[in-house]
Formats: sequence, C-alpha cells, structure tokens
Amino acid sequence: MQPVRYVILEHTDYRGYNKNSSMIFADNGICASFERMRDVGAYIEAQTASYKSEDILCLFDVDMTLTQPAHPAAYVPNLKEHLAIYRAIQARYPKLDTCLTFCFNFLLPQRLTDNDILSVLASLKMRTIAFTATVTGDFLGTRMEVRRYEDLKRLGLSFENAFPQSKIILNACPQYRGYYPTYYKGILFSNSERGNTTKGTVLCAFLNAVCYTPKCVVLVDDRPQNHFDVQTALSQNFPETKYIGIEFTGAANYCPKDISAKDFEAFYADHFERASKLANADTETPAADGDLF
Repeated sequence: MQPVRYVILEHTDYRGYNKNSSMIFADNGICASFERMRDVGAYIEAQTASYKSEDILCLFDVDMTLTQPAHPAAYVPNLKEHLAIYRAIQARYPKLDTCLTFCFNFLLPQRLTDNDILSVLASLKMRTIAFTATVTGDFLGTRMEVRRYEDLKRLGLSFENAFPQSKIILNACPQYRGYYPTYYKGILFSNSERGNTTKGTVLCAFLNAVCYTPKCVVLVDDRPQNHFDVQTALSQNFPETKYIGIEFTGAANYCPKDISAKDFEAFYADHFERASKLANADTETPAADGDLF
C-alpha cells in the first residue's frame, strides 16, 4: 500500500506551481495533492475533525475529479500529446468559447475517475455537493443542469440531501449565454468561468443565497486556478471561513488507449464545428491557455 502523501505548503502564486514537484505553494489555495480518492477522504477526515458536521461544506469538482469521458480523445495524456492539433483547430474559431466544445464530451459514456469515490462520499459526515464550471441552460434541447444531474445519478453520484432547496438560480451573478449560474439538486454550476463568473464568485453567491456561512470549506478539484479563485473569493467575502483546497490528480495520467493524430483531429474538428452552431456561442473572452488542464 502506498503511504498517504501530505504536502507541506509554502509561498508564491499559482502560476509558479510545478506539477512534478512534491512542494506546492500556499498562495494557490492548495493544501494537499493526491492521486487516490481514498487518500483524499482520509485527509478531509483528519483536517475537519475539530469541526461540527453542520459547519463544514465539502465540494467535489465533477470533470476530471469525480468523472471523465471514457474516450481516448478526452484522456489528458492524449490531449497533451496532440495539443498542437487542438490549438490549430481552436485558432479557426477565435471567438468561440471552447467550454462549449467540451460540452459534447458530456454526451460520451462517462466513468468514475477512481473506484473508491462512492465509498469515500458515503463516509463523509458533512454537507457535500458537486461543483462544476459547466454552462447552464439549453444544450441540444435539454437543460444542461438536468443532463448532468442524470448522468451523475447513473454513476451512483447523488448530492440532493445537502440542502433543502432543489433549484436556485443565482441571479446576483452575471448572465452568460442568457443564463445564470445555478444550483440544481446538489450540483452547483458556475456557468463557465468567464469575466466575473469564477467558481469562487459563484460559491460565495450560493452561500449568500442559502444564508449559510460554513466555518470550513473543502474543495476537491483538479485545477489549481479553481483553488486560487475559491480561496480568493472566500477570503474577501467570508474571511472567517477556513479554506482547505485539495488537488486531485487521479485522472491526469489515465490513458488506457492511444489515439492517432488523424482521429484526434477529426474528433475535435467536429466538436468545434458543432459548438459554433450553438446559440450565443461567440464570446469576446475566449478560453485561456490554462483552460484545458
């Protein structure tokens, strides 16, 4: 059995973060980094032991943390190998919000990123919800919130009991594509990550909407930027709330099957073309280089 790796934190901002280093810097909001969900669960239990369960809010990112598409074009190592092809396709759609292209990955079969996810979630004695940057509103005739809820439920993932409300439209946040960030049956949707709408600002808007001030917030997420955003927003809006950011890297190296350059290009060329035909697909703030990983 591999030992649990707790990470000691020091200084600098998230842009100085080194994926290959055992040292992670405090200013990016990350307290620890784990490849296995059982280690995530053990760390959460240890770090929240001094709090009452009702004073803790635990959030799990969805894509590449709880689930991932079961397709070689979506595996992170293959994306990195063929990144130049992806960027060349992206350049042909300079105003297209690339988060919309990845919505088509949600139509693919999904898998849990870790076999222990369900048991870890069942063991947590605190409010626990899912948290995703997925856009809200209509997507190919179905509300994206409904589609993602049903997909997670098919995998055994349900967060409906954390709060009594089943749906909250966060209209204190800016609209995007004509829709607002939304809480739906245990899943908090930030509705992309553009401009003033980050996971941090949406989380704070949600806490205000439900009139809840946790003493401790735990976020499990694969992207350092999200930890930085959440920590920053909480420090500004809920300064007494302790933040525990956990980076999950379990999906980063999963790659049971390679994909040829030709097939990879065809896959994403189709995604971009279909996304370009969606309503309100163009944006003046296209995806930054860090949006993929």
